[in-house]
Formats: sequence, C-alpha cells, structure tokens
Amino acid sequence: MIVPQEIYHPLYEDKEKFIILITGGRGSGKSFNASTFIERLTFEMTPVEKIVHQILYTRYTMVSAGISIIPEMMEKIDLDGTTKYFKTTKTDIVNKMTKSRIMFRGIKTSSGNQTAKLKSIQGITTFVCDEAEEWTSEEEFDKIMLSIRKKGIQNRIIIIMNPCDSNHFIYKKYIENTHKLVEIDGVQVQVSTHPNVLHIHTTYFDNLDNLSPEFLKEVEDMKVSNPEKYAHVVIGRWADVAEGAVFKKWGIVDEFPAWAKKIAFGQDFGYTHDPSASIRCGIVDNALYLDEVDYRTGLLSSDIIKTLRPWGLKVIADSADPRLIQEIHNGGIKIYAVEKGAGSINAGIDKMKDMEIYITKRSYNLQSEFRKYVWAKDKDGNYINEPEDHDNHGIDAVRYYVLGELLGKIQKPKDLTGIFTH
Repeated sequence: MIVPQEIYHPLYEDKEKFIILITGGRGSGKSFNASTFIERLTFEMTPVEKIVHQILYTRYTMVSAGISIIPEMMEKIDLDGTTKYFKTTKTDIVNKMTKSRIMFRGIKTSSGNQTAKLKSIQGITTFVCDEAEEWTSEEEFDKIMLSIRKKGIQNRIIIIMNPCDSNHFIYKKYIENTHKLVEIDGVQVQVSTHPNVLHIHTTYFDNLDNLSPEFLKEVEDMKVSNPEKYAHVVIGRWADVAEGAVFKKWGIVDEFPAWAKKIAFGQDFGYTHDPSASIRCGIVDNALYLDEVDYRTGLLSSDIIKTLRPWGLKVIADSADPRLIQEIHNGGIKIYAVEKGAGSINAGIDKMKDMEIYITKRSYNLQSEFRKYVWAKDKDGNYINEPEDHDNHGIDAVRYYVLGELLGKIQKPKDLTGIFTH
C-alpha cells in the first residue's frame, strides 16, 4: 500500500475546496501522488444516496489512453494493492466494486477539438487537468470546469502541472493577485492563497527516498551552473514574462509529436557570442510544434553538420552567410536559404501568432527566448511593430522555418550560366 508523503495529506483532508492545484518541479512526485489520490477517490461513496465519483481525466493532447496513460495509472493501482477491484477498457478504468469510472480523454485529437463533447458528459464530479502547462485556452478549460456540478458529493477540479510562466491563464486566474512567497532552497516560490484553491507545491526535497543518486547530482550541478534554470525547472518558481512580450500564448509538451507534418529544421547561425540554434519544427492541424535540438556558441559548420545529419530532414536556414550554407550542403545536408526582405520578420511573426505554439519541455533556451522576446519602443516609450533584436536565436530559426516551409519564401539558386564566358 502506498503511503503518501505528509505534504499531500491535505488532498485527503480537505472537504471544501473546489480547485486543487498540484504543482512542482522535476522529481517532485506530484503525478504519482495525484494518481494515487484519484484512484482512491473511486472508492468514495456517499452513505445515503450511494453517489460515487465519475472522473474525467484529461490531457490537452492524448493520442491513445490505452497505450500511454492507462498502463501508467494501473501501475500505481498495483502498487496500492487494489488491482483486483478494477477493470480497464480502451479509454476508461472502472472500479468494479463501486462502479466509479476514470475516463481518459484528450482535448485535441485527430478528429478535432473535443471540448463540446466532454462538457456534455453527465454526472462528472471530478475534472482532472493533467499537464496543464500544455493548455493555452482558458475558454476551453472554463467550459469543462463550469460543467462540473454534480449534487450530493464533493466536486473537484484537479490541476496538475509544472509551473511555467506568469502569462499562463492558471497563474493569472489563481495566483497572480492572490499568493504568498514561500522560500525553498533560497528560491522564492509563488503559492496560491485564493479562497477557493488548495495549492500543494512540492519539490524533489519532498521525494528524496525515490530519487537516484544520478538525478540528485544532476540537479545539484544545475544549481551551481545555471541557478535560474534550477529555480524554474527544479524548484518550480513561475517564470517572469517580459512586459511587451511578442508571444503571449504558448504551451509546453513532453515530446515532439511523431505524427506531425512538414517536419524540418529551422537553423540560425552564430559563433562567438551568439549561439547557433537548430530547432526541429512540425505542424499538427493549426499547431506549430518546436523542439530545441542544439543551441550552442562556437560551432563550426562541421559541428552543425554532425547535429543535423542523423535526422535526415530538410533544413531552412538564415541566408546571411552563403559560405556556411554551401559548406553544410557539401556535408550532405538538404539545406535551403530563406528569402529575407522588407517585412519578412513581421510576416514570420504574424504567421506564428496565427497558430497554436507548443514547445517541448527540454527546450529550455527556446522557452526562455519566448518569455523575453519583446516589441521595441520608440523614443516616447510606445511599442512599435518591430521586435527588439536580442534573445531571438531560436525564434529566428523557427521564423526561417515558417517563412520557408509555410510561406514558400525560399531563396532561388543564383543562375551562374555563362558567368565565366566573358
């Protein structure tokens, strides 16, 4: 039987709060403990009316519950010693004793947005919003949340997420204007004081018994080498977003979707002070998925070739240095120079803003750029329709992909016929 850590006891003790917000950094054990609580909810039954919980467990993108999340949940059920009470279908886990059901559903599926269908499911008592950092639409969240109103039993919205940034609607809704600061290992972490929210924030310090020496060394090294990343990724402080940010709505996903279309690299070149950025890009419906594959200074063309060659993908690159393009082409990479000109920066930005944007969670530098990439100001301090030219190496790589692959702005090879005949 699983014994929850003390910090999670309020999950079991609270009988009033509608919103349960469970946040934490890497290695905090939040998903494990939330799953255990959800499993145990299926045994709860009101004494008189015999009402049981019907639980809608969502992720913004969920390809196949039967392949991914149901086996994960059944592992926790097995550890809790209650497997005999449950049966599974392709999409649900059912408690055979109480008839309580956990329904696993994705908001975005191959057949479109499922929000309308999900909010019409009758009798839901508990709405679980897992990996909520992926969610970009407050409206879709609210539609489902407001449909949870079963009488006679405690209703809950359970939000599970890695803290991302202060532009996320969960932060604005439940933390921004109603929080306290709690210091964890020298980091000030925002914890909600919203009257309708039970906020449990945990870190790897709450889960030390279950972590490997290798993980602990990794986070201790990060604390020294990159304290800002340690504060955000490991301790779970919500990151600040710069005023005037160009991109205000984007989500974080675990992995780049293998089923994406138009997969190619965007490539920006740097050297001494500026990094070279190799960003894998792809499209699912109207969503742009981004994955930071390389982001380093001091790279020669041979280094970039080593990064790109194993992927075997088309590369759309900055056209400023034709020599680099030629060297990478000679290295066996299918590389194209983007056509840049007046208005091309804004054309790329406008196209990106027309799409949903999702960045893989490993893409730390790219996420950081999206938070810091801001509109420039004129001499009077008013924003102008032009971004500042810094914190943009990964974003520029993405923009080249968008210009070349989605807008067709590929530089035509120069016609050199007859150049040596005069």
